Amino acid sequence: MWVYLDGAFVDEDKALVSVKDHSFLYGDGCFEGIGVFSGRVIHLGEHVDRFYRSARMLRIPVPVQPAELTRLIVEAAHRNGMGGSTGTGYLRPILSRGAGPLGVSWSGRIEKPTLAIIPQSGERKIAYGSDIPVLTTVISRYAKPDPASLEPRIKSNNYLNSVLAFLDAQDRGADAAILRDQRGFVCEAHGMNVMAVVGERVVSPPEGVALAGITRANVLRTANELGIAWAEASLTPYDLMCADEVFLTSSLEGVSAVSAIDGQALPGPVPGAMTRRLRDAYVKRALSGGVPVRESEGAGHR
Repeated sequence: MWVYLDGAFVDEDKALVSVKDHSFLYGDGCFEGIGVFSGRVIHLGEHVDRFYRSARMLRIPVPVQPAELTRLIVEAAHRNGMGGSTGTGYLRPILSRGAGPLGVSWSGRIEKPTLAIIPQSGERKIAYGSDIPVLTTVISRYAKPDPASLEPRIKSNNYLNSVLAFLDAQDRGADAAILRDQRGFVCEAHGMNVMAVVGERVVSPPEGVALAGITRANVLRTANELGIAWAEASLTPYDLMCADEVFLTSSLEGVSAVSAIDGQALPGPVPGAMTRRLRDAYVKRALSGGVPVRESEGAGHR
């Protein structure tokens, strides 16, 4: 695989970052997770926009302009064989404050950020062309940090809270963890947004308490196009347990159906009719707007 690192594409074995990089030391940076399916980069412009918003809030200058980063992401997909009608994969543009002396007090004095684009192919499939994933969930014992402590709309490299919630969910025999805020209202899953179907309406926790998910936003736009009513509202575990359907959204899984919460099965069938309708229409919408990747002429392009 070919990795972009600080100005050049290099073999992944040579894509080395200093042990003094502040993302390694403190999780000090931001990233995006971008899917490629059928040779198209999904929601590329929106991912790039969010990347720059996260970097701005972290006060880390991105070494390239948005148009250049966009080009580099598509080039990374091309170099790693993600072009053509069967091209699929995952791309992670990631930014760190850079390498510097140990100590948080150095954060304002590091002058050279680290920028990388990491490809992944084969390990995790983009679930756009398969059946809708069906996941079991638990209400996590871990809470989402309050926005006064950590702004949830920053897609930061510090995912420790989500990692611990996921491991706890696995220990409890579930696929995904659903996190709440300090008051007990549902925020998001460990790496996905949460939505409930109540009657003919889709309900989602407000964007300000969770990551501003790009798949989430596009699923809601799809709902608008289909004439499906939706709303943002505070939800508790009660609301999820009593919903007609619950589904999760993310860049890799697209739309995933939830079959159980804390061991209690949700009403069948799963996936439900609304989940299926939204997912099918969303995938068509996402692919139609995807950025095409030209097919690679062979390995070793630099």
